[in-house]
Amino acid sequence: MTVRRLLGALVALVVSAASAACATLPTSGSISVSSLHGSGGSGQTSVQIQPVPPRAGWFPANIVKGFLTASASPSYNATSVRPAYTVAREYLTPSFNKQWRPGWATTIIDSPRFPEQKPLHNVTGGPIGPVVRVTGQHLATLQTTGRYQAGSVVVEPASTQFSFSLAQVKGQWRISGISVGTKPDPTLLLIRRSDFERDYQPRNLYFYAPGQNSDVLVPDPVYIPQQAGSRGIVAGLVGALLKPPPNPSWLNEAATTAFPRGTVELGSPQVIGGGLAVVNLGGTAAKASPLQRRRMVAQLDSSLLSQPYQSLAANPIQSVLLKLKGRPVRLLTQSAYQQYLPRGLGTPLYYQVPAGPTGPTVVMRTSQGRQVSVPMPSAVGGVPFRTVAVSNAPAGSAVVAGCSGKAVYLMPQSHGGEVIRIPLGADCISLSWDVHQNLWVATGQQIYEIARAAPKPPASPTLLPVQVPQFAQGRFVALRVAPDGVRVALIVRVGSVTKIEVAAVSMVADILYLGQNRQMLRVGPDVGHPVALSWLDPDRLLVLDRKGAGRTVLYEVPLDGARSTEIPTPGGVTAMAAAPQGGQQRVLVAIGQSATSAGEIEMSTTELPNPDWRPLVKGITPVFPG
Repeated sequence: MTVRRLLGALVALVVSAASAACATLPTSGSISVSSLHGSGGSGQTSVQIQPVPPRAGWFPANIVKGFLTASASPSYNATSVRPAYTVAREYLTPSFNKQWRPGWATTIIDSPRFPEQKPLHNVTGGPIGPVVRVTGQHLATLQTTGRYQAGSVVVEPASTQFSFSLAQVKGQWRISGISVGTKPDPTLLLIRRSDFERDYQPRNLYFYAPGQNSDVLVPDPVYIPQQAGSRGIVAGLVGALLKPPPNPSWLNEAATTAFPRGTVELGSPQVIGGGLAVVNLGGTAAKASPLQRRRMVAQLDSSLLSQPYQSLAANPIQSVLLKLKGRPVRLLTQSAYQQYLPRGLGTPLYYQVPAGPTGPTVVMRTSQGRQVSVPMPSAVGGVPFRTVAVSNAPAGSAVVAGCSGKAVYLMPQSHGGEVIRIPLGADCISLSWDVHQNLWVATGQQIYEIARAAPKPPASPTLLPVQVPQFAQGRFVALRVAPDGVRVALIVRVGSVTKIEVAAVSMVADILYLGQNRQMLRVGPDVGHPVALSWLDPDRLLVLDRKGAGRTVLYEVPLDGARSTEIPTPGGVTAMAAAPQGGQQRVLVAIGQSATSAGEIEMSTTELPNPDWRPLVKGITPVFPG
């Protein structure tokens, strides 16, 4: 969490407590800063809320408010990953206290509204149980497979009603049941957004791209309660890694785990010394081959050590040791595991020159002094392509693809291949190559894959329709395939709303899907009018947003669903591209271009989010391979 987000959450807590003072209800409790220690003594500083128990004379709505605050402040002991909820349980009747069994999964709402209700009475004057109906913007749900495992956030922007039934116990109101809509839910953990941002830590689980010996890791953004301590965090992450992503995970059918079926944990993971996580496994994992063991260690190492997103708490884990039936597995160096996370190519740069002696051309720029022109096919009528994409290949041997009207063109740079025109039936909108040399094509309402379109395109390419169940009625604005070949970033317009989504690629019964189970990652909800995007790194997108009146802004969009970061952007940006370069991100923007005249292509010479833009070349539609 950024400092600004933390301060915003604290301000909200102070305002909430002050506004409730007249009702004698400290809805947020007191704020304390403490150090959370794992068994290895590695501390992390965190702001905690000390909840208060129910007070005499509180009305039903006050009881529910206090319960929500206490629910967001569980306590843990050193020997269990199960939160105690000691104070929260004081708000429940004895019978419902036995039924209420929340795990780490939670429902996140924003600005809950509590109707003012006084105790009700029947005709004899005795009290009857009221129902407090809490409403608010249902922002998201944290879904977990096991009760105490890391979970994925599923955005659900809808208004939902949560009903709390109350009964009197010794003259005081207590909660006797919880329902979502009309359905009872004795496991519901309902917390405010500010509480979630404070208490849950963003992390990544890493799963493998399909293939028995795949060495490509795919990040899955998850959240885990940081108050669980280092031992609880390790246990929650490891438990979620031992099986492939389940339904309804967005990676279901699209990624897998290196841990073979039948793997069992031999005791709980331990954290010792200066943050060494020790994981002891048995069952089928103990019989794994050396290659399989290396893949298991890489998956554990990446999941337990990486912390790619901003968080209030530091990662308490510094190193990982995998044991199989108590025997240590030899480790590789940390740099070796980084190779499992593909980042794409940073060179060469391609762009278009819309007018020249022989008409428009695509230019390959390998260095400041070396540029090679790729002639445009005569069939495009002397106008530049709408967009261009280049296959992942060494300079001079790639296939350049271009959108023009209702067709896509394939132009091999080697093999002496001829230009191939592929009709689409609708305007070509966006192009992207994947790591398997397949070309992805988006029209307004359909996405296609052209299999094995590089390095030598087939004479008669086949358009394979890609099914996108989540957006059967949406209009696609842009798509970019991640360097891992498993994830696709999309800009989709549904009605008057334009969304940024990340979907997983899967093949089921020879049908190619994006988001086969209708689950996707909704990212950048604070970017109102996205028009273009690119992968910045495995955990972030670069998105171009149109603010209106010709003004455009770049945003750095994290995949954990957190707020986007605005990047200082030159005026008049119409296109952009991003790729790794020398260990840093290389970002390009095209300024003031049009279909017939070149604009300035500028490059960032410093790291984001504070780039120093410098002119590079004149042209349009800059793009790196991929």
